[in-house]
Formats: sequence, C-alpha cells, structure tokens
Amino acid sequence: MDCREAERKMSHFIQRELTEDETAEFLEHIRCCSACRRELETNFFLLEGLRVLDTDSDDFDGKRAMERELRHAFLRLRRARLRRKLRYVMDALTGAGVAVAGLLMFRILYWSVA
Repeated sequence: MDCREAERKMSHFIQRELTEDETAEFLEHIRCCSACRRELETNFFLLEGLRVLDTDSDDFDGKRAMERELRHAFLRLRRARLRRKLRYVMDALTGAGVAVAGLLMFRILYWSVA
C-alpha cells in the first residue's frame, strides 16, 4: 500500500469499515510510514474529537485513543486469523472423524458378513 491509498483509507479505518485484508495492509503501512502515521493522528483526532464533543465528555486524549485503536485493530486481526486457523483444524478433524467412522462401519459390515 502506498501513501495515497493509505490516506484514502484513513477515515474508513477509524470507522472500522475496512476488510480484514485492507486493515492488515493499512496497519503495516502505518507501522512503516511516519508521515502517514502523523496524518492518521490528525484524522483520528478530528473524527474522534468531534464524536467526543457530541457526548459532552471532557476526557479526550487523541494520541492515546489512537494508540489504543491501533492495538485493538492488531488484536482483531490476530483473533480473526486464529479463528480461521481453528476453523481449518476443526474441518480437518471433522473430515478425519468421518473417515474413521466410515472405516469402522466398513469393518463391522465386512466382519459381520464373513
């Protein structure tokens, strides 16, 4: 992802509208590009600051809120990848269980005939 694409996706990232793959690419770019990270801080401060103003809250630290959101985004990605791996393992185990059950049924039927 280049800087221009990252800039286009910043508000979508802040509003959690990116897909898992887009989020991963965006986070990788933000981790490597200090200019885009500063731009994200500015956008985050503006968008989240306006949201906090609507709630009449006086407690807003834009930089800390952005860092927290980045950590949460990394955790969401990690969890999604783990769920995908677990789903794959469960599918494989289910398939293996069906195969074993089929073999057992075959042996029972074969032995009962013999």
